[in-house]
Amino acid sequence: MKFINKVEENLIGIGLLSAVLLVFANVILRYILKSSSTWIEEIVRYVIIWITFIGSAVCFRRMSHMGIDLIFSFIKGGVKKAVEIYIIVASIAFMAFLLKYGIDLFLFTRTTGQITPALGIKLYWIYIGIPFGAFLSLVELFQLLFKKFKEVPAE
Repeated sequence: MKFINKVEENLIGIGLLSAVLLVFANVILRYILKSSSTWIEEIVRYVIIWITFIGSAVCFRRMSHMGIDLIFSFIKGGVKKAVEIYIIVASIAFMAFLLKYGIDLFLFTRTTGQITPALGIKLYWIYIGIPFGAFLSLVELFQLLFKKFKEVPAE
């Protein structure tokens, strides 16, 4: 899992860096050279989609999604653990839904042969990021769930 975690974080970092550099280049093109490139805007949009779905798994691993600090400051012990487990199970249900419909969207765009307007690449390469990110999130969520069941609640 450490290898996969490193790959996720590196992909996010590379994606974010490339998106920033491409947007910066487009700003230079637009304001200095008086012409911008539509393919840059399109590729940045798609990179951000991938960053979002891969980043979701990283956030689950770090428990960044579950920031309900106000509720957790009032509850302790077994009730807190039950609420945490409920949140993880609800997240698993949502990610399973996203995985199923992400695969459906991928298959639909693959069979229809849709392409992106400026880049001309197959749209399913963009949409495969949705089930990919949902799958990675499910892996992280199941790990969290097993850890929660192994924990002894604080009194």
